[in-house]
This record gives sequence, structure tokens and C-alpha cells, in this order.
Amino acid sequence: MEPRYGNWIGGREDFEGDPHLLKSPADGREVATVSFADAQKTRETIDAAREALKKWKSSGLEERQGLLLRLAERIQSRSEVYAFLESLNTGKTLRQSSLMDIPLGIDNLRYFATTKEFSLEREIEHPEYPGTHGLIQYAPMGVVASIAPWNVPFLMAVWKLGPALLAGNTVVLKPSHYTPLTALELGRDAAAAGFPPGVVNVVTGYGSVVGDSLIKDPRVNMVSFTGSTKTGRELLSGSSGLKKFTLELGGKSPNIVFADADLEQAARGVLFGIYLNSGQLCESGSRLIVQASIREPFLSTLRGLMERMRAGNPMDMETDISAITTEVQRQKISAMVESGLSAGARVYFQKDLASLCPPGGMYYAPTLLTDVRPDMEIAREEIFGPVLSAMEFTTEADAVELANQTDYGLAAGVWTTDLEKATRVASQIDAGTVWINEYHMLSAAAPRGGFKNSGIGRELGLEGIQECTQTRHIFVNRGRTDLDDVAYGLLLP
Repeated sequence: MEPRYGNWIGGREDFEGDPHLLKSPADGREVATVSFADAQKTRETIDAAREALKKWKSSGLEERQGLLLRLAERIQSRSEVYAFLESLNTGKTLRQSSLMDIPLGIDNLRYFATTKEFSLEREIEHPEYPGTHGLIQYAPMGVVASIAPWNVPFLMAVWKLGPALLAGNTVVLKPSHYTPLTALELGRDAAAAGFPPGVVNVVTGYGSVVGDSLIKDPRVNMVSFTGSTKTGRELLSGSSGLKKFTLELGGKSPNIVFADADLEQAARGVLFGIYLNSGQLCESGSRLIVQASIREPFLSTLRGLMERMRAGNPMDMETDISAITTEVQRQKISAMVESGLSAGARVYFQKDLASLCPPGGMYYAPTLLTDVRPDMEIAREEIFGPVLSAMEFTTEADAVELANQTDYGLAAGVWTTDLEKATRVASQIDAGTVWINEYHMLSAAAPRGGFKNSGIGRELGLEGIQECTQTRHIFVNRGRTDLDDVAYGLLLP
């Protein structure tokens, strides 16, 4: 019998709610039964978070970081369980979960547990007022509703929890109803690590029910959302009160390959940039912008690498190709490719999956399209799948123009052995993260977020922690000054 999961509310597992059976996108097997919360259960979760906030917001950094470190150590001891559940629930390869997602998430938690960059206050001088100084305090926002997507549920849970908890907030984490298992396990481990009841809450269910209740409840002070640009706009328009929002939204990220790049390294990086997790990452490099003089040899090298990718069951450590996590997404990918072909794009190469993948799973073959124009939907809109659209450029200025010819600005890659040129180009790209001769490498110490329609605010790094705070300025006068007499003399001559 498949395991049963409840929501984590006020430090205990709550099984009330509608039971929903989850099936694995990898092979169709039944995975677990999860209790979906309703609006009333969501309100109870907010109650628990509000109650816990009374004490937690006054806790010190040492206490918060100590608990985060204990949580990281507990997850480390169960890392194989997390990796298995992450792959089973999402359909991503077990190798990716085991060697990337889970270890990276643990390292990220350790960063928040040990960073010295963030402090609760700093002192400033007032240049206009000698004899005074100011204290800038970083106070918690309060209750933070963290709404995470289905593509990287464990990493997203860590990225939502770490900064908010370190800043002194209590959290209601809502994982996707498609992929809640590792987030629910994290709620269980947070309780075991010693977080006070109500500080870490995990509640799952439909976005139209749980998510809607969170953004409309005036007792929620901040919303941290990762997902599509369309949904992000809807959340902003549907919110009640003056909540703070951070939104990490869609992307249509370019990978620019110059003729002087190490072509083998660049091809491997471009392949990694788009086909990792079958392209189901918001910063996936779905646009290849390659210099015209090397177009043919570069595409040929890329095709050779794609031919070597191994299809099979993602739960096998030897498999390279992840499943598509939802049927809705698989249909969207197919429709966008058909739109591109109708508009004149051409399939340069498509991996033959044939009967290599489990018949009960959901898959889309890694695809490389050429003859793509910048005005095509396939070049402008996020596809969130294993499809790379190739375009070419002649000059450096052309490359920058093509890279910025989209409404999104989440990430980009630049490939060249000329680091001066690479930095010059990277500095002109409208994107929150630009990799040079690399892709997909994310550090907890570096802020993450987008330009344009890719979002508002930042996650991770010092900037991500400070997003979860509100500043208080305390003006301190050490004693009577001549300026007092001048100021007060405006009313009392």
C-alpha cells in the first residue's frame, strides 16, 4: 500500500482533507496518497503561523541558524530517501536528484545556517546631524506564504524556507499539488529538528483553493511565489491588502556561442542548459544564439552529444532523460513545437525515444529546431520543455540584440574564450543571472531573480534574506545639540 501524507500544521501532521492519489510521471506507478487542504484548513495553518510568530520573531540569529543546521544534517542523513521521492514524484532522473538537487539543497541550507553576511541591525551616521547616529534594524515581515512550483520541489522548498526563517518569519509553504512529497518530508524533518510548532508549516492542495486563501488572507504579510508569469500577474491582482511580493517567474533564456568559444565545452554546456530536467527549469537556455561562421560545425557537435543521451526509466541511475512532470505540460510543449513548424521552423534533430521509456510514463523527445525567427512563438514564449530553438548572429551587437529580444529576463549564457568580451556582453543582457562559459550553476550566496516579465525581487544571497525583512530606523541623539536649538527654534523662537 502506498504511503499516506498529511499536512504539517503547528508542528503536527494533519490528515484531515481530501485524499488524492499521486502517480509517478516516470512510469505511472502509484506513489502516495496526500491530504489536500481546503480554505478552512489553510486558515488554521495561518493561525498556527501567527501564534508561533509571537516568540519566533524575537529569537536570535544563533538560535535560528542552529535549527537550520540541524535540519540540514537531518536531511543529509536521509538524502537517499529524498532523492528517491523527488525523482518518483517529478519524473526527473534519479541521477539528477541524487547528485544535484538534493546535495545542492543541503548545501544551500548550510549556507543560511552559517552565513555571517546578514545581521539584525547596523549602525549609520547622519551626516546632516553631528552628535547623532542611527540604528537600521532588519525586522521580519511576519507570516510568509511561500508558493512553490512542481519542477524542483525540494530546492524550491529550501530556497523559500531558508531566507524567510533566518530573517525571523514564520512560513506557510505551499508546494505544488503535483509534487508535494519532499516538501512534506521537509516539514516532518523541521519538526524533528526542533523548530517550534507553527514556525514551519507545509500545506498542499489546489492553487485555486490553498494559494487563493493565502494571498487573500490579511494575516499573511508577504508572498513568495515561483511559477509562470501569467499566474504571477493573477496573484498580484487578487491579493488583499498591501502584501509584499517576490515573484520568480518565467524565462526564455539565451545561450550565446561566439566563434572563438571552446566548441566542445560550449556544446556540452548548451545541452546541459536546455535538456537538464527535460527543460523544465525556468532559467533553461531554450534559445541558442550561435555565430554564423560556426553554425554548421556547432550544430553537428550538438547533435552528436544528443545522440549519446540515454533514454530509459528515470529511476535507473544510468538514464539521462527526465520525464515530463504533467500531462498538461507535455501537451503544451507539443503544441508550441507544432506552432513553430507551421511558422517555418525545421527539426534539425529529435531524439528517438521509441520504446526505450516506460510505457506508463510521460515523455517528450529532446528536440533541436533551426530556421527559427525571433518573431515566432517558439522563440519568444517559455516552452518549459526539452526543445532548443537555434538562431544565428554575425556581430557582437547582433548577439546582444537577439538575446534581449524577448519579454523575459531571467538568465543567459555567454560562451567565448575572450573573457573581456564575455563580461562586456554579459553586462548588456537584460537578465538577473548571466553565466560565462557555464550554465545552471546556482549559488545560495548569489541573488536569483529576473528582469522584465521574469519577476520582482530576489531569492538567495544577502539580497534574498533582506527581501524577507522590513527596515526600521532608530534615530539616536546622544544629548542636546546646537541643531536642536535651530530646529526647535522654528516653532519656539
